[in-house]
Amino acid sequence: MRIAEITFDKETTTTIYGTIYGLSYLKQREDFTVEVFIDCTNERIKVLDYQGTNVPAMAEYLNYLARENGFGKVVLVSREADWETFLSRGYVLEGFIKNYFSGKTGYCLSRFFGQERRISQFVEDEDEILQQILAQPPSVNLKKLPSDSCLRSAGIEDIPALVELFTAVFPSYPTPLNRPEYLEQVIGKKAHFKVIEHQGKIISAASAEINRTNMAVEITDCATLPDYRGHGLMSILINALEDEMKKEQMQTLYSLSRAISHGINLVFHRHGYTYGGRLLNNCNIMDKFEDMNLWVKHLDTKPLN
Repeated sequence: MRIAEITFDKETTTTIYGTIYGLSYLKQREDFTVEVFIDCTNERIKVLDYQGTNVPAMAEYLNYLARENGFGKVVLVSREADWETFLSRGYVLEGFIKNYFSGKTGYCLSRFFGQERRISQFVEDEDEILQQILAQPPSVNLKKLPSDSCLRSAGIEDIPALVELFTAVFPSYPTPLNRPEYLEQVIGKKAHFKVIEHQGKIISAASAEINRTNMAVEITDCATLPDYRGHGLMSILINALEDEMKKEQMQTLYSLSRAISHGINLVFHRHGYTYGGRLLNNCNIMDKFEDMNLWVKHLDTKPLN
């Protein structure tokens, strides 16, 4: 995949740094600053953060990056003052994250390039699954782990076992969870991982990716080996991560779940997360682009008993 070349001028500086699966750009001009991730795995431009007054120029720059790389999508979370300007530049509103910006709503916007990326083939099935889930009461009954199982935090010493778990569950995934180098970059730094062990083997895992600037957390990397599903393990992990985030005084939790998967969407609904929209053809999972449901929860940060 070709990475776009950047033209420098007196008013523009650009910092480039690499990751395992793409490149990040910090684009600085007098009228806007935007940090973007060139996401080769998911063939999209992802805005990590932005500031500035010239939203139209920023939007055109993001469009340029997408076109130069042959990508089909730009994704960003906009502040309330800017989302309508992005709409006037061809962006569409796909969801909301209440309290995303330290208590203020974030608007999930996307710009599509090409009909193939814009149109989902599974919307009717996904809508039916969602309606079945929303018809159920949002309550969870946490099960106790068997005596030969345990819940704990994961460290870098668990990377080989985590690679084995994620490889078994996801033949392909939006982030390279099957690569030790990637996990070394995130465990205990960008994300807090919880795992469940059965007789010394990691059988389920999930993580909380923390954005301290906005006091928001993404619950992600949810995986359970097939033989151990249906026993409430993911509910136990999510509950444990929520308790950790309360200690960190985080305000907002959100998660993107495969819209075609009944199980994981039901788990978040039962935990009191609110459906916030659907991002079409957003992530490359199982070697194809999939729609992702957005689930959002305001976190009560009162001290735990």
